[in-house]
Amino acid sequence: MSVLYITQPNAILSKKYEAFKVAVTQEDGSVNKQSIPAQTLEQIVLMGNPSVTGEALCYALELGLPVHYLSIFGKHLGSALPGYSRNGQLRLAQYAVHQDPERRLALVKAIVTGKIQNQYHVLYRHGQKDNPLKQRKGLVAEQQTLDQTRGIEGLAAREYFERWTQMLPEPFSLPGRHRRPPTDPVNALLSFSYGLLRVQVTAAVHIAGLDPYIGYLHETTRGQPAIVLDLMEEMRPLIADNVVLSVLSHKEIQPGDFTESLGAYRLEDNARKTFLQAFERKLNSEFTHPVFEYRCTYRRAIELQARLLARHLQEGIPYKPLIVR
Repeated sequence: MSVLYITQPNAILSKKYEAFKVAVTQEDGSVNKQSIPAQTLEQIVLMGNPSVTGEALCYALELGLPVHYLSIFGKHLGSALPGYSRNGQLRLAQYAVHQDPERRLALVKAIVTGKIQNQYHVLYRHGQKDNPLKQRKGLVAEQQTLDQTRGIEGLAAREYFERWTQMLPEPFSLPGRHRRPPTDPVNALLSFSYGLLRVQVTAAVHIAGLDPYIGYLHETTRGQPAIVLDLMEEMRPLIADNVVLSVLSHKEIQPGDFTESLGAYRLEDNARKTFLQAFERKLNSEFTHPVFEYRCTYRRAIELQARLLARHLQEGIPYKPLIVR
């Protein structure tokens, strides 16, 4: 099973028989058409406002395929998802933990601990062994409130990204994390990678039957999918950050692969395809899951973490974030 990425703004996704059709108008006026058997797909990702026929959208939802929309910068804009889970008991358990200060704080500490530990491993593997993140991780358990825990998470994130320029090949650097818009090539890659990761976590949350808007580390007051963002935190260093560092260190992405407009950077079309291929390679790579102790892909691991979180909420089994050394 695979993900269909459509990145050309002038592309049209339609349906014919049991397949999806992608038609792209070329510069000379000719139309390049491609047929993709529907049964080979598990998700569809649309980037840069390509068109979708109503028949194709309905067919995707009928087959249980989520359709995700990203901006030209890779920001996740929204998703068309198949029918929601009918697991009302899970939703009630999710709301109960949100209202329970003690259980919520314990869960947030687990999430933040996992994220900082994974950030530490990224720095360690790239030669930044002398860093303060191990100490920051130790401080998480001592915090008494959500805001205090968020403060440690924010401090660790700043210290983590401060080390990035030392890990990046010249001429790339990271003067600071800038999201809206990304103001340099590395920030552009990070934003794109996080948008792609959010697609995967959104689908996993939906499959697990969780309410995407009720979370624990992230507040629910801003209309954001809080539990999606919560689950993303431990995955950012493991998946998204490692993909960015990999494509730059292996020179798959070059400084000339970016377009700048009004101070905002984004990848050129061909480089975007290269990055998507690298991201897919990471999702499909295997490792030994630290909880289940069997081999699985990172794509599968994202779904497993959503299910582990659902089990924690309903059964009270301690949540273990995904930590891979």
